[in-house]
Amino acid sequence: MSPKFLLLIASMFLSCLAVSAQYTEKINTNRPGTSQGAFSVGNNVLQLEGGFGLGKEKHKILNTKTNVFKIDYAVRYGLLIEQLELRINGTFRADGVKQTIGANEEKIKRSNFEANTFGAKYLIYDPYKKPKKDSINYDELKSWKERHKFKWKSLIPAVSAYLGANFVSADNPFTAPNDDTFSPKIVLMTQNNWSTSLNGDWVLVTNLIIDKVTTDDPIIGWIITSTHTINEKWAAFGEYQGQKSDFYSDNILRMGGAYLYDKDLQFDANIAFNFKDTPSIFTVSFGASYRFDWHTKDEIIEQPGLEGGVKEEEEKPEIDTEDGEENIDGELEELEEGEEIENDSIKLEKTPFINDFEDDSLRENIEKDLDERRTAERLERERIENEKIAKKEGKKFKKEEARRLKREAKEARKAEKAAIQAEKEKQKMIEDIDAELDKMEKEQGVDQELQDIDKELQELEKMEKELDLEQKEEQEEKQEEKQEEKEKEQEEDVDAEYEKYQKEQEKNKKEEEKRRKKEEKKRQKEEKKRKKEEEKRKAKEEKENNEDSDIDKELDQIDQ
Repeated sequence: MSPKFLLLIASMFLSCLAVSAQYTEKINTNRPGTSQGAFSVGNNVLQLEGGFGLGKEKHKILNTKTNVFKIDYAVRYGLLIEQLELRINGTFRADGVKQTIGANEEKIKRSNFEANTFGAKYLIYDPYKKPKKDSINYDELKSWKERHKFKWKSLIPAVSAYLGANFVSADNPFTAPNDDTFSPKIVLMTQNNWSTSLNGDWVLVTNLIIDKVTTDDPIIGWIITSTHTINEKWAAFGEYQGQKSDFYSDNILRMGGAYLYDKDLQFDANIAFNFKDTPSIFTVSFGASYRFDWHTKDEIIEQPGLEGGVKEEEEKPEIDTEDGEENIDGELEELEEGEEIENDSIKLEKTPFINDFEDDSLRENIEKDLDERRTAERLERERIENEKIAKKEGKKFKKEEARRLKREAKEARKAEKAAIQAEKEKQKMIEDIDAELDKMEKEQGVDQELQDIDKELQELEKMEKELDLEQKEEQEEKQEEKQEEKEKEQEEDVDAEYEKYQKEQEKNKKEEEKRRKKEEKKRQKEEKKRKKEEEKRKAKEEKENNEDSDIDKELDQIDQ
């Protein structure tokens, strides 16, 4: 089966499907992920999407390191009808490969398009497009539980199909060897939109991809993307992409976010990585999306959860007043669905579907019933808005209270730190004073001890001199005695003995007198030493008392 024949069949199939609204007031882009949403950009809308990425790849077996630079682009255009979109997209890659073989390192630079694809996408089924005739659920307006309960219908996704063709150049280093320059690509897309008042909006997109089925290396791929709207400007997403083929298989995770600058311009960023090492991948990408809005019809895609949505305005039917057989109930239902008059009362205009010949009481009852319903709806809307405002005010008050408590806690911590620092400084000052006093006392004590030692040494020298004099006198006396003994040897024995006796007596008296003098001197020295020690002890006590009083005065000054 030739590719042209496949494209012809796909075009015929798409032309037979029903039309549904795709246009949105804000830009509807597929970035920053790689999956395609089920909805198109809308009729007569041109949208440009693109970005660039920087990354690194490491192959453990081949022992290569690759620096990667990528540029991806997409051009989307809504053609003829709302659900049809033409799309051109591709990726250009330039990298530098470093391969180590033994002790040699080889560098290779490569650049080419990884893929260029042209195709068409069509919405097959939209679960939000066919509402019931009575689109107003009065139970939901009256009950919070009815408005926020889980709706099983939200599990039914919108479904789209994409058929395209790949164009690659010959001898492309990023495709399989002997890859065909032309090959088909088929994608089946589903999209679920969930909107909650508490957790914001969520979108789940899944893509099932069958690519290059006519080549020797066909590819089966799948992408699952979840997007969460944080507020009116910011959104976050997570994506899982899998690919299976004989040439290359991988599983890649992406995470990132997008910022809506205005209704036609969006900026985005994401990171991508895998879980294998043949090769391992890490990429950081940045991009933007911009649309040229030439849409003329007032058609807006259904918001998630509002089954019925905003439909194309219909012209009011002309009423043949002469007929008189109009279906009043049917016209009332159309008026309730359209809600063309945003006022509690419809008496500002004449009701077009009431025959001029009808009874005024019936008209008044109908108008009264409509007034009551619209008043109830308006009051319920006001109540919901008041609840939102009160909730916002409550959140604001909680934030301010939390900030105030944080400020008070911070100030308390500062005061505590200042008190601790002051206490530390005070303690340090006291320690410095004590150290200085100890130093002074130590220095004074050493000087006094040295002086005492010098005095004792002087006294000992004096005593030694006195003893030396005494010993000299004794030696001289002994010599004199010997001399006298020699001189008087010739004298008579009696006289000699008598004289000897007298000398001995005199000697004993002298020795006794010397001993007594010596003891007296020793006693006087001890008395002087004791008095000096007493005076030293008293002086030290007075000094310590004076120093204690000085320290107390300084501490009092510090405390003040």
